Amino acid sequence: MRPQKLLYPFALIYGAVAAFRRWMYRCGLRKAYQAPVPTIGVGNLSVGGTGKTPHVEYLIRLLSNQYKIATLSRGYKRKTKGFVLANDIDPQQLSAEMIGDEPLQFYTKFPHIKVAVDEKRKDGIQQLLQRFPDLQYIILDDCYQHLQVKPHLNILITEYQTPYAKDYPLPAGRLREFRSAARYADIVIVSKCPADMTEVQCSEMAQLLKLQDYQQLFFTTMHYGELVALNECGKQHQLTPQTEVVVLTAIAHPEPMVKYLSEKFKIIHHYHFADHHYFSTEEIAEIQKTFFSDKNQKRILVTTEKDSMRLIYGTLSKHLETIPLFSLPIEPYFLFQEKSNISRILCNFAH
Repeated sequence: MRPQKLLYPFALIYGAVAAFRRWMYRCGLRKAYQAPVPTIGVGNLSVGGTGKTPHVEYLIRLLSNQYKIATLSRGYKRKTKGFVLANDIDPQQLSAEMIGDEPLQFYTKFPHIKVAVDEKRKDGIQQLLQRFPDLQYIILDDCYQHLQVKPHLNILITEYQTPYAKDYPLPAGRLREFRSAARYADIVIVSKCPADMTEVQCSEMAQLLKLQDYQQLFFTTMHYGELVALNECGKQHQLTPQTEVVVLTAIAHPEPMVKYLSEKFKIIHHYHFADHHYFSTEEIAEIQKTFFSDKNQKRILVTTEKDSMRLIYGTLSKHLETIPLFSLPIEPYFLFQEKSNISRILCNFAH
């Protein structure tokens, strides 16, 4: 990845400011808070697109079977402020605007855990522990640059096609800070790897990243599940290879999803919006008028799990009643038979 030369000086300034801020916490000029219970931070150096959310869900599945856990996010693009606990809210009133789409996804899929948001993570942790003193783990979502809180275990996720070692800080690249900040991670996960990744490719990536001796490296690929009908109209549809699909996404890198769907169905159009885009009634009306005015057509609308949170909760849901709406689940799969190793580390690191 070659930066735009005119933007490179600004990237140096941006990276230097971020590095200075991190240095102040490292040398003690600013105090970082560490919770009295084990915390796992999950984040990235780049701006979106690394598959962070499915990996957080992996942690939830792994830990919630044995421990009482909570997730804490800032609630990106929510319209509320301060501490909000999803479990306190009437499910009929809950929306992405209240807690953010990713926390809403966590709560929807794992209602047995505590899901909280707070832009001030220290306050959020303290509120959680005050209300639920029996919590055993807290997963801190997207906290790699939130230096006011120091996780007990830091997980950094980078994408196989665009690893941080080949990228540059904003605005020349997509990094939130210099690539050297990766050395503060305990675990680095290279996500979205080819399912048939070889040992040679693994070794080449390890040489590129140049991790420290104390860091552990893992590789994951993404597995898509079966389409899930999100409304009654969708449940009435029987899916076949001849089913026509309109794809609706607002994520950083939808290409793998579109490729997967094209191998199973007939994609006739792809609506692609910016990451975390809040869909409008006018946009949904356009989709309905253009592709779903004829009810006899064997045609469906497919979106991501994250995007579905902004569609099926809130006022938009009634505008989708006549559109067969589906979501495509996704899960990370650890390559090279490393699932048992990562599970052991995550379950035992604080004991």
